[in-house]
Amino acid sequence: MTQETAGGVAGPPSIIYIIRHGEKPADPPPAASGAPAPAPVPPFGIDFQGVENAHSLLPRGWQRSGALTDLFDPTLGPLQAGLQTPATLLSPSYGEQDETIEHRTYQTIQGLGARLGINIVSDFTEKHGPQLAASVVSTCSGVVLICWEHDHIPALASALPTVSGTVIPAPWPDGRFDVIWTFTLVTGSNPAQYTFGQIPQQLLSDDTDTVIT
Repeated sequence: MTQETAGGVAGPPSIIYIIRHGEKPADPPPAASGAPAPAPVPPFGIDFQGVENAHSLLPRGWQRSGALTDLFDPTLGPLQAGLQTPATLLSPSYGEQDETIEHRTYQTIQGLGARLGINIVSDFTEKHGPQLAASVVSTCSGVVLICWEHDHIPALASALPTVSGTVIPAPWPDGRFDVIWTFTLVTGSNPAQYTFGQIPQQLLSDDTDTVIT
């Protein structure tokens, strides 16, 4: 990740947002010993072309992807309080680029990247969140949005340099897709330190107005 990726301006990011990908297919039940893996059950994940793919978003997840696009870059009216439009978009790598774009973390911010004309950078796997955190703070600037796997978000978030006493919730609940974690740079901090907050998305039906505790 380079300064060019982050907009070419030196300095740590002013704001870092972390979100979970949109809704995904249910995990299949474990196979019995010696038995074949059970077949997927509906609703199925689908890729950008509408082809069934177990790694991709559910239709509801694609709805969230579209809603997030307008949340971070509204076509009408101002941004929601506490939000800014990102200049850098990050998601995990799953190997080759054609494999990465089939995964829900990429797909969730795909529409936003297209609207903003920003490439999604995928330099780290989902298990290398702490390495990503260090890279973001040392090489990025402006506003950064990270879309990640929920099992690995707490480790990623905990690796960011936060003010003393900050508590990062763990684990991220399986059923929550509707929260934005925010990390806001403390003005004048050297080295960089961030304050932690949470913003409920409230984009789709059944989204709640509560944060993760």
